[in-house]
Amino acid sequence: MLQKIAICCLILLVCFGCNKQPQIEGYTRAENGFYFKLLSIGDGNEKPQVDNVVVFDAEMKTLSDSIFWDTKHDAADGLYITLNSQLLSGSCNHYFLNMVEGDSASLLINPSVFFRNYFDTIVPDFCKRDSLVKLNVKLIQIISKQEYQALKKNSEAYDVEDTELQELQLIDSYLLQNYKYVKADGNGIYTITKTTTNLEPVIQGKKVKVAYQGFFLDGKPVDIKEQTFEYSYGTPDQLIKGLNIVIGSLKKGETTKIIVPSRLAFGELGSSNGSVPPYTSLVYNIKIIDIK
Repeated sequence: MLQKIAICCLILLVCFGCNKQPQIEGYTRAENGFYFKLLSIGDGNEKPQVDNVVVFDAEMKTLSDSIFWDTKHDAADGLYITLNSQLLSGSCNHYFLNMVEGDSASLLINPSVFFRNYFDTIVPDFCKRDSLVKLNVKLIQIISKQEYQALKKNSEAYDVEDTELQELQLIDSYLLQNYKYVKADGNGIYTITKTTTNLEPVIQGKKVKVAYQGFFLDGKPVDIKEQTFEYSYGTPDQLIKGLNIVIGSLKKGETTKIIVPSRLAFGELGSSNGSVPPYTSLVYNIKIIDIK
């Protein structure tokens, strides 16, 4: 009898433990499963209303604090979220109704909900082991739907020549701060550093093993770690045009650091996976490991 009572008590304890909602230090947990923490208080007075559009500076992170999306690199104008009344129930957007301009907050969100709501996609591989995704936001502006539509129209009408000019100005600023005397070659590529050897050169049709890593001008890596790639030199569409041009000028064992303008990288559309925005110049470290 005592044994049966003990077993029943154990079952009740397990059930209670399973149903108890986990707590995370510093965060408030809502019934819908989101966690919220106010990081700092802004100096704004008015809160947004339903159907307003809120504009955020934002970082999206894995639980290990690895950033996979941020407005600095992926959406320079900010993260725009429409507080549609149909989306408020069951989403983290209802938290934004209680923020004022200047407020900063951190939210923890179930990955499947997060990627469905913000990217309309399934959970990518790099986040499948995470139980939550971290969204850090700072509210920088509250605008109406009409203002948002006007901004979209202006953005669509933005002059491409102005965008390209801004890109060149960013390169000039980067060089002025770091490599004052570096100039572009005939292709528009900037060679920052280069080592030389007397070994075999890269030529058409040879199999080349190359190591490379890409970075934005502010130092953030495009690739999490150095990439190693082997291909037959001259095969089209294996690497971006700028890398192909530079690799063709190197010999086995040589290394170089270059700046590739967007027209020789991912161009006006950016990369297909969204990691590189349109009109973005990139810095690459390259090494020719082997030639066969």
